[in-house]
Amino acid sequence: KKPFYVQYWPNMMNFLKPDVPKKTVSGGKVAEAFLKLDAFIARVMKELKDLGIAENTLFIAMADNGPMVHNPPPGWGMLEGIYRGGKGDFTEGGVRVPAFAWWPGVIGEGQVVGDIIHVTDLYTTFAGLAGAKKYIPRDRVIDGIDQSSLLLNGDTFSRRDYVFIYQGHTLGATVKGRYKKHWISSDPGGASGVGADYFDLYTDPRESNPMLVPLIHTQGQFARMRFRHELMKKKYPDVDNAKDIPLTGLSNARPETKNIGIRVKKYIEAMPIKVKDYIKMKVHWKRKDFDWGH
Repeated sequence: KKPFYVQYWPNMMNFLKPDVPKKTVSGGKVAEAFLKLDAFIARVMKELKDLGIAENTLFIAMADNGPMVHNPPPGWGMLEGIYRGGKGDFTEGGVRVPAFAWWPGVIGEGQVVGDIIHVTDLYTTFAGLAGAKKYIPRDRVIDGIDQSSLLLNGDTFSRRDYVFIYQGHTLGATVKGRYKKHWISSDPGGASGVGADYFDLYTDPRESNPMLVPLIHTQGQFARMRFRHELMKKKYPDVDNAKDIPLTGLSNARPETKNIGIRVKKYIEAMPIKVKDYIKMKVHWKRKDFDWGH
């Protein structure tokens, strides 16, 4: 009877057992995991219906960023699909993922939305739908945009038509509508700075055919977007990633999670080195392009 928020991040390694007979044609771990995840999601949706709260609950299922196409684990079946790249890449295969929204009586069934929605938008959208916008911090930059209109009205009602894609601390690409500009590139033309890496994602979703001349009209808008973005970052620079002992300091944590945190803390206190100092140690060398806080 009280408002609630549940976040569930299943890890395939936790529920895939090697001795269980395969049920899919490929038998790959990804395919097998999809089958199990489908059943998990169905159970959650059924529970919401049985409790009579499905019409008052927004349910979202989405993938994380890209498959492990670079040095993938053997037998997993992690391959590129229509999009090029995987985890860590700024190409669409590394950042573009499937997502589904279900809210009976509110979101119409069978819709396919082509608008851009960023994962950070979920935070702001949830706050808006729950009447909790007053709790959104005002002392920092909030990347998310309220996308309630997209969920309630469908395709073409997104409030976002752009996204900046980073690799670590380096801006890798910018998307504006159907067009995309690569800022870093292994292609000789793009790497030289002549501006060859412009792509039309509608006709070239794999970003394999850069189009300098046909898309020359987009150069100005991308340059202005980057200039404004860099001005904002100059005013609001990146902050260091938070680093601390895992599973500690969580508010409203489950008893099981608290117990794990207590055990982790005991292990760390028993170690001969000051683990907390090591965790919070900053990289001292100059190149930090790919320092993601690990």
